[in-house]
Amino acid sequence: MKILIADDHQYMINSLKTIVNYAFEDVKTIHFVEAQNCKTAIFEINAFSAANENFDLAILDFSMPADTEKNILNGGDVCLFLREKMPSCKTLIFTAHLEDLILLDIDHKVKPDALIIKSDVKPEELITICSDVVVKGKKYSSPTVIEKKDKMWIEEIFTKESNRKIVELLSKGYKIKEIASELLLTEVAIQKRLAKIKQGLNITDDSSILREVKRRGYV
Repeated sequence: MKILIADDHQYMINSLKTIVNYAFEDVKTIHFVEAQNCKTAIFEINAFSAANENFDLAILDFSMPADTEKNILNGGDVCLFLREKMPSCKTLIFTAHLEDLILLDIDHKVKPDALIIKSDVKPEELITICSDVVVKGKKYSSPTVIEKKDKMWIEEIFTKESNRKIVELLSKGYKIKEIASELLLTEVAIQKRLAKIKQGLNITDDSSILREVKRRGYV
């Protein structure tokens, strides 16, 4: 069994290796490949692919030093790259992020086999999760992820990527005209979307949008 573990903290890599050994204690040989940043992870994936070898499991920290040359900015990008090279590899993403929009983007765009908030699971639970994902082909989201996804589905305005992008650009100081230009929409369309966002947030003025989405943990 070949397993890629990518995390920018060596102690975390060591802990994960111990957990994986327990999860697959019946496996005679486990070959671990370590990476502490996105660049090394991409290098190892390419090296294995060039040798016609595949990883069986990749455990990726979402927040790692980026590979800016290849525009691989986080563990989510590594996961997408890996899936192109090795579609059969099971993927598990760890993150400390609790922001709703980030979690929703990981869940919708990256679609890992398991998405775990680091503070959510104990080592003994992770042993079972790894086994279930690889051996049984199960999907897993940790409790905080499920809770936040449920809340986001209730507030449907944020299940649309374009609406999330509008809020993101607002948080960066973009004006309506600039947002329209960035998203290739008319200013009228942006105003209509903002009206829906305000309605969903139960607020009445534009100036309250950022305050409210920050209060709710969307950005």
